[in-house]
Amino acid sequence: MTLSVLIPAYNEAQRIAETVAVTLALPGVTEVLVIDDGSTDETAKRAVQAGAHVVRLTQNGGKAAALTAGFDAAKGDLLLLLDADLGSTATEAIKLIPPVLSGETDMTIALFPVIPGRGGGRGLVLRLARWGVQRATGRTLQAPLSGQRCLKRTVLAAALPLAAGFGIETGLNLSALKAGFRILEVPTTMDHRVTQNDWQGKLHRARQLRDVAKALLR
Repeated sequence: MTLSVLIPAYNEAQRIAETVAVTLALPGVTEVLVIDDGSTDETAKRAVQAGAHVVRLTQNGGKAAALTAGFDAAKGDLLLLLDADLGSTATEAIKLIPPVLSGETDMTIALFPVIPGRGGGRGLVLRLARWGVQRATGRTLQAPLSGQRCLKRTVLAAALPLAAGFGIETGLNLSALKAGFRILEVPTTMDHRVTQNDWQGKLHRARQLRDVAKALLR
């Protein structure tokens, strides 16, 4: 089975090249698509230089729009969804592929290491997503907000149109489980930027809370 990597990116010029290079080296990867979501920096240029195919969106439409464009352009039977800021830790994505490739599950979700005291949030968005998914499907997920996933095309297709904004992962969980697809969470040592407790971080978490709530209600 062929494997396409989809990396939505908005103003990620600093880390996109490393993320792409590491991802291209993963066994079985047939194409890496960076969906440049209307970036105003050199994200697209550096992604191309690193060896990715770039799908360019003229305006910033958010992660759902970027992933939908990537899904339309991807040729793979399996899809590997990764954030642009993983850098060298994108190599851990290799752990997400075998369970889907072997037929053990239909979608894997990466678990990140728990580092006490890191970041400035109180976990409200995470708890809401866990509660909502458990209430709707009976399944408790440890990392319902993780964007690092390997899945069959049919799983993503079942979730279209994708939930908007930061609700995309929650919506994908709900659609997959309600359609009878299997989900397996896989421990990794991936790492990326963590939202802090400054005013920008608080605004970011407020938007997350709003979008997750919308995804649970739709």
